[in-house]
Amino acid sequence: MLRAIKASFYRGGTSKGLFFRASDLAPFPQSMRNEILLSAMGSPDPDGRQIDGMGGGISSLSKAVVLSTPGEAVSEMSRGPEYSFPDGVDWVDDVSRASSERSGWDVVYRFAQVGVRDFVVDWSSTCGNLVAAVAQYAVDEGLVQKRIEASIQGQTPPERFPFATRILAADSGKIIHATTVVCTPGSLESGRLRWYVSNFGGASISGVPSTSSPVEIENPLQGNMLPTGRVLDAIPMEGKSIPCTIVDAGLPSIFIPSSAVFSVPEWFLSHPADLDADPRFRARAEELRYAASRLSPALSSIFSTSTPKICVIGSPASYRTTSGEELRSNQMDCVIRAVSVGNFHRTVPATMVSALAVASVLPGSVVWDACQASVLPQEKNMSLRSITVGQPAGLSKATVALDIHGQPKSINYVRTARRLFQGEVLVKA
Repeated sequence: MLRAIKASFYRGGTSKGLFFRASDLAPFPQSMRNEILLSAMGSPDPDGRQIDGMGGGISSLSKAVVLSTPGEAVSEMSRGPEYSFPDGVDWVDDVSRASSERSGWDVVYRFAQVGVRDFVVDWSSTCGNLVAAVAQYAVDEGLVQKRIEASIQGQTPPERFPFATRILAADSGKIIHATTVVCTPGSLESGRLRWYVSNFGGASISGVPSTSSPVEIENPLQGNMLPTGRVLDAIPMEGKSIPCTIVDAGLPSIFIPSSAVFSVPEWFLSHPADLDADPRFRARAEELRYAASRLSPALSSIFSTSTPKICVIGSPASYRTTSGEELRSNQMDCVIRAVSVGNFHRTVPATMVSALAVASVLPGSVVWDACQASVLPQEKNMSLRSITVGQPAGLSKATVALDIHGQPKSINYVRTARRLFQGEVLVKA
């Protein structure tokens, strides 16, 4: 017997995930929500294909999102502790606080990393790529209808205009602004115009073959971005000290030089499928990830299958992308291979490219050294610095904004998104 639950399926950046409203999952205790997500995604699958669900067999394609407006379904979730969503900041449903025009938020974003081979649902992290899809969902589902109307009050509605959705990441309490191009079909729905996000435009990102309308994301940086308090750390291993830099720009990322994983430099530039096929590389990366997380109590306390991430980094180099394109070393500031949930990624996670941008302006960091100080102010505005990263699918770019003291204050990057289906997902009853 199967049960239908309302859901949508989105691509956001180079990730895909199932999207649910909190009100549709609130009637279930948290343990059952986890089982719903596992069943929907086809996990666990010992063969790693998720053949019996919506998952794509790798961590970037095995994700779920639960979205809500502030205060949505609070009464149902307050039936008992077993009905609460996993711990994050405890004020996500403070309606009064959320209504502030200056520091409020429109939607609450809860993220779950669903295991592929394992019976695991990890709610402790977030996904920067899916932020683009969260912004589109908020418009598609009418969650920001009133704010859109207020933004153009007294004006003739333009056919297309930018609108910034304020997204609260429930795990950290960060408020992220994601600006989409909003359109109206010019018809009334229940006597009102209904807005939607344009899917037409010239924006492209590595790893996605089509172009679309851009989603401009501003991720504020707050608190301590160096979990160990140091720009450069050393991982004691096998009688050696392996340098690393750990940055938290939304999700902790550990940066290590390529020589720490690959004894032959050319192996570093191999296709990620070839790297995944060699158990030596994955085991080495996981060994370093675990050892680096022991450098900070804050990191060791949140250590899981998906947190922190680890990134292998090297100096600019020429190589062939997964699509066969030839990239030259002078097109980038560094080359990376990102590892997430045990796999070498085809692209770079948005949270990781954010951390790369932060580390690139910290003299002495592993990223600074790999870039060979090439990451200098490129914009006319000297408070902005950009980094271009070579990754298996191509090039990715992020810009870090600096405050008057030269310290990172926000990360800006562009992604695209698309709704792939809307309706109901069938799960085991």
